[in-house]
Formats: sequence, C-alpha cells, structure tokens
Amino acid sequence: PPIPSVHQHRKKLLNPPKKMMRLIHQALLHHEMIKPNDALLLGLSGGKDSLTLLHCLLFLQKKLPTPFTIQVCTIDPSTPSFDPSPLIPYVESLGLKYHYIKQNIVERANTSGENGGVV
Repeated sequence: PPIPSVHQHRKKLLNPPKKMMRLIHQALLHHEMIKPNDALLLGLSGGKDSLTLLHCLLFLQKKLPTPFTIQVCTIDPSTPSFDPSPLIPYVESLGLKYHYIKQNIVERANTSGENGGVV
C-alpha cells in the first residue's frame, strides 16, 4: 500500500480505531510498558503494521499523562526490490527524529561465511 503523502498527513494526523487504542492502552497499563520519560525507538519498514504502530504511539503520546519520546529507525537494505526512501519526508513531516541507515544487507549476507564471519 502506498505511504500517505506529506500533504495528506499535514491536513490531519491519522487517528487509529478506538477499539484498537483501548486494547493497546490496556496492555500498556497492565504490563507497565511505558514509564515516565522513556525514549522509544520504533523500527519502521513502511508496511501497514509498523505505520499503524507509529500512529498508535503518536496518538498515545498526546493522550497519556506519562511523557515519552518517539524516534524512528529504518534500515535501507540497498536493494532494488525494496526502497524505503519515501518514508524520509513522511517521518520528517511528523517532526520525529529519524535514523535512516543504509546497509547493503544482501551483499553482506553473500560474503559472510559460517556464523557470520567474513569470507
């Protein structure tokens, strides 16, 4: 699915479904998952799961009395079959610190020996 454009986002932050937010909020409270002043780092692929989680966390950041920060990280595997670069302007439009890391994972995997040693 396409990533929402920066212009779509600036019009209105996406609000997750209420039932989902209620379940997430209950789990956070029950398991004490976020403590005051925690710094969360979300791995963002650009798929529906990680984008949904990002928007749930942004929603909770506004609603919860517990202050916490969110940063985002994407690993760009430098392969033609997956280009996460459209996420850069989108995440920047959210005002979040973004760690965009290019790693040629396929090349590294092809040159690694047993137990990850370099051949």
